[in-house]
Amino acid sequence: MSEKITISGESRQETGKANSRSLRSSEIVPGVIYGEEKSSNIKVLEKDLKKILENPSIFSQVIDLNIDGSPFEVLLKDIQRNPRNDRPSHVDFLVVSKDTKVTVNVPLKFINEDICVGVKQQGGMISHLRNEVEVLCSAASLPEFIEIDTQNIELNQSVMMSEISLPEGVELTSVLNDLQDQPVLSCSVTRASLEIDDDPVIGEDGEEVTDDAEASADSSQTDESQEEESNDN
Repeated sequence: MSEKITISGESRQETGKANSRSLRSSEIVPGVIYGEEKSSNIKVLEKDLKKILENPSIFSQVIDLNIDGSPFEVLLKDIQRNPRNDRPSHVDFLVVSKDTKVTVNVPLKFINEDICVGVKQQGGMISHLRNEVEVLCSAASLPEFIEIDTQNIELNQSVMMSEISLPEGVELTSVLNDLQDQPVLSCSVTRASLEIDDDPVIGEDGEEVTDDAEASADSSQTDESQEEESNDN
């Protein structure tokens, strides 16, 4: 488990577009904390928010949020960005407790691809068909990521969602909702391998030799051999 993520902010009394624009011009991001009973307006420094957003699994980790000295355990619910410069323009947090049931997209972490049987020994290529899965669990059981070991995956084999090994207390929402099972990874033949198999056979005259031509040549060689044997006799 990685180090706990923390961020601090302040409560925000003023609301409205003009106030939000003023905050952003000062490199402060307006936001909201959604609690079980009520929501509260807050603001955080843009540089602090950018720092925690560098974590690739930030949406699947419980964050320690300190507002005016009061601690909250939260999940990052949503982040809005300015489409012109990609700067964060608004942030939403969801207050959770250890028993809170949450539905979250958790990243998949594929390991041992460099020693995968289908790649190392059989000339295949690993394709990631999904990079995350939606899970249902308590906030205390929320995994930062879910590992998928590819070491024993063979050529033309896939890993289905139902085959993912999940931590205790974590369930896939697709299974709970009886949705169709889907692959998250596959090992297939590479384009290079196909091109090697399809390389033409070139004859002595520089022309491409087809299967029919090869068969005809073999037949001619057999007839010549039989004729030579007949003459020797």
